[in-house]
Amino acid sequence: MKNEIVIDDNDIPADVLEAIAAGRKVVAIKLLREATGLGLANAKVVVDRAAARHEQTNPRPPGFSEENNNARLLGMMVLLVVAFVAYRFFYPV
Repeated sequence: MKNEIVIDDNDIPADVLEAIAAGRKVVAIKLLREATGLGLANAKVVVDRAAARHEQTNPRPPGFSEENNNARLLGMMVLLVVAFVAYRFFYPV
């Protein structure tokens, strides 16, 4: 039987934390397995817990806001209605 491996928050390698911060969990799991010898399931649990603790407060990219998307959606809907009216005007049934 193998020895038990215990990973504390302070024991997570810096490159694993960088991969987690970049949103690359699969790479983080691979790096953690290589560094510690953990199994796949255990490494995934450790990375998921670390990701939850180091989660950014605003995961959206800069410049993204609900107001911008609502305005875009409204603009696209108006454009669609105008295109439909123009189609019906030039090609009457």
